[in-house]
Amino acid sequence: MAETITTSTVLGPALREWLIAELRFPVMATIRSDGMPSQSVVWFDLDPQDDNSILLNTKAGRVKHQHLLRDPRISLCFEDGYDYVTLEGRVELVDEPVQGLRVIQDLARRYDDDPSVFDGQQRVTIHMRIERVIRHD
Repeated sequence: MAETITTSTVLGPALREWLIAELRFPVMATIRSDGMPSQSVVWFDLDPQDDNSILLNTKAGRVKHQHLLRDPRISLCFEDGYDYVTLEGRVELVDEPVQGLRVIQDLARRYDDDPSVFDGQQRVTIHMRIERVIRHD
């Protein structure tokens, strides 16, 4: 069976639908100060305001937050067996407490978790703007 790798610079409607058709847990890679990647499994959602953006969230001060403050480059990898989609881009960090708490609580509902466990936390919204989409299928 031949493999196909395609690249683009936008999330098209079909890919947006694939991303949310089922609950997916992407692996996010940030860049450590020594240049090595640092990976973690994250929750995500599509940005309802921008078709080419992803919303993520982290607790203020976590390692990924520190990495992104220093270097805004990021990638997310979504696997589906042997197929995968990698999104690459840069982030804008929105350190606004009310919005950060709302975003993590919305993500918790999406991922069937209790949103109240995040009450009182200082959360940072990670707004990822897609620069490259790599699809392997």
